[in-house]
Amino acid sequence: MNILNVCIVSDSTLDNYILTDKKLKKLNSEKFRIHAIYGKTLELFQHLSSKYSLTINRHYSDNISNTIYNMLKICDICLIFTNRIEYLTPPSLIIELCDKYNIKYIIIGEYRRENDYYSFECVLELSFKKIMSGLTPKTEDNCIEKFNHENYNDNYISKQFIPICISPSTKNKIRSSYEKIYDSKKSRSIKLLYDKDELRREKQIKKTTKEANQLQFMNNRLAYYKNIVP
Repeated sequence: MNILNVCIVSDSTLDNYILTDKKLKKLNSEKFRIHAIYGKTLELFQHLSSKYSLTINRHYSDNISNTIYNMLKICDICLIFTNRIEYLTPPSLIIELCDKYNIKYIIIGEYRRENDYYSFECVLELSFKKIMSGLTPKTEDNCIEKFNHENYNDNYISKQFIPICISPSTKNKIRSSYEKIYDSKKSRSIKLLYDKDELRREKQIKKTTKEANQLQFMNNRLAYYKNIVP
């Protein structure tokens, strides 16, 4: 069976588990391989891929333009979860490139649940599962020209990798709280009333003594039989 590479991308604010679950569970794990971008929504796609035994490849590079370029070169179709309410995001860039280079894609939105948009000709009366199952891998790589859109790059970084700024006083409070938790656990923990190393040595001595006694018993038994047998 030929493997189809599926690019999955979403708005940065996507948190609709039911919607994504409904689509990914329809993909045959033996026919489809998932490709996703490192970011906020990757955890959701990873969880669902694991749930349905789908192979998922994670993509990352120095900017979102390169990441999408590398994905689209090998993918046969894109599943785009978007409500078209965000700008300069991976979904909008991928839609633009798919239209330019004639790459198949499906737009799936929360407000169009039963009316997904298909960029290619298909029998809309068929279910999503049957439409996906009827696809075949492309015969050659997508001939996409290298690009680097700074506006998409900057916007992606600002939405996906928000720096955390913590003041020194807040850091000290956090550190102090963790120390109090550690001290509390330590004070409530069970304290050993014996030396563990000494106990280990005693166990080893008892084991050795027992083995020596068993060996002596067997030697005595063997000697006894030798004496009574003519």
